[in-house]
Amino acid sequence: MKSDMSELTKALRPAIGPLKQTEERAAVQAAKAHLAKELSDRYRIVGVGLRIDKPLRGKVPDRRIGVVVVDYGNRRNVEVLVDTRGKVVKVVDLMGAQPPSTDEEINEARAIAEQDSRVARHAKRKNVFVSEFAPPSTTDYARRLGLRYVTTCRARAGRSTGVSSNRKAADSRSGGPIFRAAG
Repeated sequence: MKSDMSELTKALRPAIGPLKQTEERAAVQAAKAHLAKELSDRYRIVGVGLRIDKPLRGKVPDRRIGVVVVDYGNRRNVEVLVDTRGKVVKVVDLMGAQPPSTDEEINEARAIAEQDSRVARHAKRKNVFVSEFAPPSTTDYARRLGLRYVTTCRARAGRSTGVSSNRKAADSRSGGPIFRAAG
């Protein structure tokens, strides 16, 4: 069957094709090597994805891989753009913007929050639902994750807990989060 695709659309195939595992690994290695001197000992890669910027009219876009790095120690979030040859093209400081929390971060935050006996007591109950939320942003750019512990039973009130990147938890009966400034 003859394709009705234009030549330009056909030329896009290599640029917009799925991200390969080898490309992902090479991009992560390049990002880590490029940031090695700047990163604290507490950082995490929270995302790797294909980045295709809008090209000039009639041109094929460059294929780039974006590696999002959260540096807890330096309170800095960056995206490192890597080309298909594994060369770092650009480092974008996300200026306090917070990427979505990963499952690993959520599990870690729950473990930290549940070390507090008041939170642990509620977490162990039946019919407790835990959900995460993004707390208000702060000027210190610390990464924070809010957890809401809610009892599905009408007789009990819900609790919210905020966990900061400095591994402190706080508890609130009012349903609103309490956050301690990361120190």
